[in-house]
Amino acid sequence: MKSEFEKTMLISGELLSYCHLMGATDFHLDVKIQNNETVFAIKASPAEMTEEEMAVLKKDVGAPRRREMEQDYWGLSGESQSSTEMVLVGMMSDDTSVELKDGELSITIQRLH
Repeated sequence: MKSEFEKTMLISGELLSYCHLMGATDFHLDVKIQNNETVFAIKASPAEMTEEEMAVLKKDVGAPRRREMEQDYWGLSGESQSSTEMVLVGMMSDDTSVELKDGELSITIQRLH
């Protein structure tokens, strides 16, 4: 099983990669680890996303948490350039928030340990 540190790095990388794929060139990622949780907050701009892409992203990161399969999911992700990894991020998260406002994409992910 991957350590919490490795999972944190993988989720951070996937968030940055996804935002870059959406056209962003300016990124700000905060990762806060305290008590029994990790919170990721990324802001990226300019984000060029359609309403359909936003709906897919919200659905993907809103996937139910699947603790029992976390190790297996990262073996499936590979290095593909798709939103598939965002489903994996969702399955490793307990709560998510996604917003696109004035060309800035904001994603917040909470992960309980």
